[in-house]
Amino acid sequence: MITNLRNVGYHVIVALDEESAIERAIGGRKSPDMILINQVRLSIEEFINMGRRIRQAVGLPSHTPIVVIAEKYGEDMEGKDVKVGESEYVTYPEDAEQLINLLHRLCPV
Repeated sequence: MITNLRNVGYHVIVALDEESAIERAIGGRKSPDMILINQVRLSIEEFINMGRRIRQAVGLPSHTPIVVIAEKYGEDMEGKDVKVGESEYVTYPEDAEQLINLLHRLCPV
């Protein structure tokens, strides 16, 4: 996924946890235009809140999108993108192209 995002023009910062995401975003040459989080083990709500904490700690505007890629979901959700807050989204991707299309809508490169 990282390679796909870079290939279409996104600057990607990879972090394994909230603390390193904040450190890397603050230490970067360019502020992130979006926070993209892969859901693993915790609830979607916990990841949305994590994205909000990262956004605030880095000093990003409140309209900076947060996108959580859902980990497990039923067939009824597959292929859907759901807006769950003012600028927070959960994607239930059918394929990588769906995710890329959502990112292009939220933050064109």
